[in-house]
Amino acid sequence: MPDTRSPKPAHLRENAPAPRNGSPLIDQIFEDIKKRIEQMTLEVGERLPSVRAMAASMGISNETVLRAYDKLTAAGYLQARRGSGFYVAPGARQVGKAVSVQAWSKPATTYWERLLGADRFPGSSASGTLPADWMDPKAVSAALQALATHPRNDLFEYSDSQGGLALRSVLSERLRMAGIDASPEQIVTTAGGSEALHLAIWSFLAPGQTVLIEDPAPFIHIQRLMASGLQLLYVRRLEDGPDLEQFVELCEKHRPVAFFCSSILQNPTSTCLSMRRAHQLLKLAEQYDLWILDDDTYGDLLPRSRLGSVARLAALDQFERVVHVGSFSKTLGPGLRAGFVAANSQRLERILLMRSVSSIQAPALTDQLVHHLLTQGGYDSHCERLQRQLSRAGKALAAKVLARGWQVAADGDGMYLWVDLGEGVKAKAVLASLLAEGELIANAEAFTYLPALASFVRLNVARTDDRTLDLIAKAVAAAKAR
Repeated sequence: MPDTRSPKPAHLRENAPAPRNGSPLIDQIFEDIKKRIEQMTLEVGERLPSVRAMAASMGISNETVLRAYDKLTAAGYLQARRGSGFYVAPGARQVGKAVSVQAWSKPATTYWERLLGADRFPGSSASGTLPADWMDPKAVSAALQALATHPRNDLFEYSDSQGGLALRSVLSERLRMAGIDASPEQIVTTAGGSEALHLAIWSFLAPGQTVLIEDPAPFIHIQRLMASGLQLLYVRRLEDGPDLEQFVELCEKHRPVAFFCSSILQNPTSTCLSMRRAHQLLKLAEQYDLWILDDDTYGDLLPRSRLGSVARLAALDQFERVVHVGSFSKTLGPGLRAGFVAANSQRLERILLMRSVSSIQAPALTDQLVHHLLTQGGYDSHCERLQRQLSRAGKALAAKVLARGWQVAADGDGMYLWVDLGEGVKAKAVLASLLAEGELIANAEAFTYLPALASFVRLNVARTDDRTLDLIAKAVAAAKAR
């Protein structure tokens, strides 16, 4: 199957350095690519032509190009991704520059870090959270008052490293109602879904190993996996789950050890895994001997009426190969940092070992607060309200998007619309235009390297207003006029 993932940097091929006298070809290629990176004609994350394509364009040997690419990689300008090629490294433009005290006190903000703080921008369409007035502050306040009146002893001593037993018991029952048979002993509470993700990666993966990840995928997944030194291979996300033909092709060629995905309301597409595709995926996981992390961060935002048509992998697998991650950051608020991970006893043992040398134990106060909210704070009623609000807002936004001639991947439920702004439109250019207006959007750059998705943006249905849509339309029109 041809590689449709990578950009086609024609400007690099057409202007490939011609052989010159006076210096070795390897050094000529090195200096040429280094210059283009420094002058920003090569973007961070951009894929270079393959070794074979570059060699053919210059009329030289593959070995010469490979040695030049290896030299650029060793110097920090390029990043090699097994099975994918060579890319401009995230820190390429800082290579050779002195690190000043000011640089450390005021670090540059990357795009995904901007998205984490998107609430500070007007409109906040790029945000991954719901508005504060959609939350339930009275329930949280009542829970805090109850805990303040009768503080539990485990606040004043080290508690169970797995987390509060009371909360784990409630989580066990909630999982059982979702068809997932997890005892309290199979659950570890965490400081949000991000800590659960980190514990799983740290526990079972080592730098240099190859893993599969959906494309597009949450930027926190991509960044965490890359920061752990893992080789990432991307599997296209379709309307009902991962592209299993591509999954098989990558497994046959690269033998990955794990797959990172989301069954329910995947970020950024808001699509769900179908029952048929879930069964097929688990059979393939067994065939190729890999384990799966299923991130269920958005699961509580799916209306109950849809539960019969979608599949949570842990409900089918019962933890043979699946590690299940849950979170309350989207329903109770990201500031609470409340989540959990559920797995079989063998994997839990390793996770607890990693926990013991990192955060030592779960956040006891948060565990107690979440337990109170789940048992006495009307959590399920709160989620049902959120589901209704999101459904109304999503349908209204989808109608406005379609009226402007754009397309949406899914327009039913969840926090996001994954919107295609049209053929030939680069969402990255749209982002630049909106930043000039003081507005931030979540464009494809944060979620994918796939050129076919370069025209996509993720819109938060609860936070995208007409002003933001007007700014996007203005930027799209300007991009098409060029």
